[in-house]
Amino acid sequence: MPITINTNSAATSAAINLSRSNQLLNQSLNRLSSGSKIVNPSDDAGGLAVSMKMKAATHRQAQARTNVGNAISYLQTQDGALESASKILNRMSELKTLYGDQTKNATDLANYDREFSELQTQLSSLADETFNGISLFSSSSMSIGVGGENLENKVSLGGAELFGTTTTTSTSATTLLSDNFSDLSNWTDASTGNHTASASGGQLTLIGDAGPDDALVESNQTFSGAFEVTFNSQSPNNSEIELEMGGVSVFEYDFSDTNAHSFRVVFDGNGGTETYVDGSSTAFATTSGVPTSGKIGLLNDYFTTTYVSNFNATSETTTTTSTSNTSSVRDASGLANVSIDEIKGAIQDVATLRADNGAQQSRLQFADEMLTINMSNLEAANSRITDVDVAQESTALARANILVQAGASMLSQANQSSQIALRLLG
Repeated sequence: MPITINTNSAATSAAINLSRSNQLLNQSLNRLSSGSKIVNPSDDAGGLAVSMKMKAATHRQAQARTNVGNAISYLQTQDGALESASKILNRMSELKTLYGDQTKNATDLANYDREFSELQTQLSSLADETFNGISLFSSSSMSIGVGGENLENKVSLGGAELFGTTTTTSTSATTLLSDNFSDLSNWTDASTGNHTASASGGQLTLIGDAGPDDALVESNQTFSGAFEVTFNSQSPNNSEIELEMGGVSVFEYDFSDTNAHSFRVVFDGNGGTETYVDGSSTAFATTSGVPTSGKIGLLNDYFTTTYVSNFNATSETTTTTSTSNTSSVRDASGLANVSIDEIKGAIQDVATLRADNGAQQSRLQFADEMLTINMSNLEAANSRITDVDVAQESTALARANILVQAGASMLSQANQSSQIALRLLG
């Protein structure tokens, strides 16, 4: 290797190595002093991106836990009010029992009524209790998110009315027309040509003849809205039966045998109908565009005979009755005007509300546990990306420190090597 003055390759290489070692030393110092593996984005660009998302998820989980904790506190406050209501109702049941004692005089009964009235006032005040301005007993509900990541994972709270209602629904059919066809008093014979219609002995007879005519009867009354028509029909010689509404055909049935068949036609009130034959749950015919009001027509335009019997038209009427056991107890004007069954019903209402409350608390507690586990796992995963391993990094620091010292020493030696040229010149 030549001895030169202008160029010192050994010193240049030593300087480069010293710079690299010094960079490693500074990196280890920064990591150990900050506790973070990623000091600059260039240290681990991909890891930094993942870590940011994990940190955000952890923060969301923490806030979801806060929401769940508040919801549990809300339910606990609500349960406290329900427990108080339960005690009030229990005392009311005792008062009602005492009120029925025949040995009590009017003054005694008035004293019982006085306490009952005070308890009613206290029971009413419970319905106005709030938690942070939110009603404890409201018909509306609120949703509490229990998923830090899945925002659709919610628990519905509320809808717990202390003076709620017990709803009883009953359905009854109103008869619009019932005819056993002893005559045609409910119908108008609208037959044309040689076709004829008659009724007797519980049977309508529609007889056809040659020609484009109809054996037709139309109801004297007009039907509208939603209703049902049922009847039986048969033909001894393969005729047909057709039902009309306001002059528009609803369905036509061609007989293939001489047996009697049952028909049920449902009018939906909007121009649509469905026809069911012989009790089938599958519609034989579905029609649209039928008049929403008009007269019913029974028709046979074949050249043969059709019989119809047991015609009925009914309208479905639904009656809903709402009662409130708890309200009855609260609003009764004295013990004489409230029954023990009403008080027992009120106690059952409160017991049901407490059961619902407990079920919601149980779910929220499990949700809180799940959020805690998720937070712990996210923090552990993020730690593996961002937190420095002190033992490993201390080793790297010691190595980089030695390399820096060795590099500085060797650079000093390399810088002195060019002095050999002076000795040769002297």
